Amino acid sequence: MTAFSLHPASELDKDFIFEAFRASMREYVEWAWGWNEEFQRDGFWANLPVHKFNLICVDGQNAGALYVEESAQSHGVRTIFLRPEFQGLGVGSAVLAQETARAKSANKHVLLKVIKINPAKRLYDRLGFKVVHEDDATYHMQWG
Repeated sequence: MTAFSLHPASELDKDFIFEAFRASMREYVEWAWGWNEEFQRDGFWANLPVHKFNLICVDGQNAGALYVEESAQSHGVRTIFLRPEFQGLGVGSAVLAQETARAKSANKHVLLKVIKINPAKRLYDRLGFKVVHEDDATYHMQWG
């Protein structure tokens, strides 16, 4: 497993965050709903304010991003992604293990959605997430 750290994102990180999202998620988004660059960029920032992101850093490099919304009952992982060169190193597993530990200590569930063709589903299964609902394009999953 590769060590990582999380750092709050700022406006200066917007280009990196969206580029990392595009590099890691475009294929799956395109399969599920189609990809229109302007629509994706505008919708991304309209729904996911940059100040709620944490950058995932590996060896001092920005590797990806995490966005979690907390409520009284759950931690909702709105999105987590890693640039392709950082995938398969155990970083995503470690980030999510940390998030599930945080939720467990607060007596909460962790919720997330994954596009059906995204191989990250196998990671979520390994970590103990269970499908609680599905639609045409996504699985809605819960841990705890």
